[in-house]
Amino acid sequence: MKAKHNKKRNTVFLYEALVRELTKAITTQNPSRSATVKNILQEHFRSGKTLFSELGCFSALSDTRGLDSYTAEKMVFRAKKAYDELSPEDIFSEQSQVIKKINTQLGKEVYDNFVPNYKTYATIAQIFGTKAPIKSRVLMEKKIIDVMTTSESSGTGTMKPVDSLVVGQFVKNFNKAYSHLLPEQINLLNKYVLSFGPNVADFQVTMGTELKRIYEEVQQSLESEEVQSDAEMRENTQKILSQLDEWDIRDIDDKKLTKVLKLQELVREYHADAN
Repeated sequence: MKAKHNKKRNTVFLYEALVRELTKAITTQNPSRSATVKNILQEHFRSGKTLFSELGCFSALSDTRGLDSYTAEKMVFRAKKAYDELSPEDIFSEQSQVIKKINTQLGKEVYDNFVPNYKTYATIAQIFGTKAPIKSRVLMEKKIIDVMTTSESSGTGTMKPVDSLVVGQFVKNFNKAYSHLLPEQINLLNKYVLSFGPNVADFQVTMGTELKRIYEEVQQSLESEEVQSDAEMRENTQKILSQLDEWDIRDIDDKKLTKVLKLQELVREYHADAN
């Protein structure tokens, strides 16, 4: 009989579920919940923590594509070796702390968040573990190697999740919180929810680039006939430019991020009106 994988004891699932919960908290403007989720992520998944190292072992296999068979097999060997050097007791202890905080501070609905590559993560977890029979682990390694040797554009690399209850809950949450977002808003949110540890610089670069784009677009709108003919619109546009001049990308919180999301929508409306 095939052993059932415990997703609450899968570090990548916990991490991805929390990241999606943070995104929801930001898009629904719930700063208290957003701060709680971010504190959990920063406390337990930052560099130096065992769960951070474990995530590295998973991502080496789940995020790699386009390798030849020899390199893929070597990658699996190295990832397994790195994983074996981690303390199972430390992993279990840190997972328990995360689970307890989710249960007491956020609620068990966090586990309903849809994690697209969950089946892949479950397969990798069993490769790293020792509970599955050797034959099963070899076959699972073969499955992961097949994924790692596919090209990025082939579309065959992502294993689809099979938990219909999780999928159903995600669709419900997605339609409520995400369906109205623009691509540039989603990209900025993705960078923001991961903006801790080594990812801070990546977010700051993205935010700086986006603020420069917004500034130039808003400045250009001053030349439009509609703004030129309306004194109030000219004044409000100048206020936006003045605010953007004063912003520091090193000091972006949920409130400022929400303003940027609104400005992104405003810029999109400028383009729509121009067209």
